Amino acid sequence: MALATIDSVLEQIDELVRNAADHDDLRFRLRLEELVKIGGRDTENAIAHYLTGNYVSVPTRLNLVRIAGYIRSTAFLVPLSKVIEFGKDERLREAAIISISKYNDRRALDILARALEKNKNRQLQETIAGAINRIKHNNPLLIMLPRFLQGGKNNEDFLITVKVFKKILSPADAKGFISYLQYEDPLVSAGSFEILCCRGNETVFFFISEFFRERSRSLIQALNRPQSAEALAKLIAALHEYLNRHPDFFPQLRPDITALLGRAGGSLWGKLLTTLLADMGDGSGSPG
Repeated sequence: MALATIDSVLEQIDELVRNAADHDDLRFRLRLEELVKIGGRDTENAIAHYLTGNYVSVPTRLNLVRIAGYIRSTAFLVPLSKVIEFGKDERLREAAIISISKYNDRRALDILARALEKNKNRQLQETIAGAINRIKHNNPLLIMLPRFLQGGKNNEDFLITVKVFKKILSPADAKGFISYLQYEDPLVSAGSFEILCCRGNETVFFFISEFFRERSRSLIQALNRPQSAEALAKLIAALHEYLNRHPDFFPQLRPDITALLGRAGGSLWGKLLTTLLADMGDGSGSPG
């Protein structure tokens, strides 16, 4: 978008906010949402600035806070959390709590959990607790994540949770499992890899490739244990699923895959590698 257009949109937002009293609430919100769609991130940043501006009237800030909950831009999270923590008007603080809850994700949950810990106002505590419960109820990821992180402590629950996550998670949700690739429980790290391969998009390739290289080398060195061969087979199957969805990344992993195949013999995981190579249109031999 041309700089002149962005400047024009920002000027219109500034004028709209300054003259908010001339509009009814509905017209104000509709016009602001329209301007945000036109101006994108720059206009979101402008609204984020107004959210904490004491020079803006409370009714106008209420509208801005409510709109922030509908738009759900990352740019609004910090300002909304500041309204909750430092705001002087209880209506604004309650509206900010509700708006943050509409993000319905881990970020919102973390912000509200911190607010619940810091806030001593009983009414606001009840509002925050209610918002936290709604997020947990509406987001299966947040409900099931503790079961996933149990890993080997409850193998049955863990496997069920992995299956569910592989069916329901969005690419954005799946990306959150990058942080569990180095988890102390190897089941959790392997499960995170499976989830990333099944639900992740192109932005997670670096983490998938590095984990595959590191984990496959580790498992190859421990093939005297039956569980290592099984884990290697699962690793290859998960990678195959990812490369089927993102075949453009295959050339970057071809050397690793072919080198691994050279050590496969007649193993199950060797056959999985051969199938992977065939699906990628690469006839780089077969396990000897």
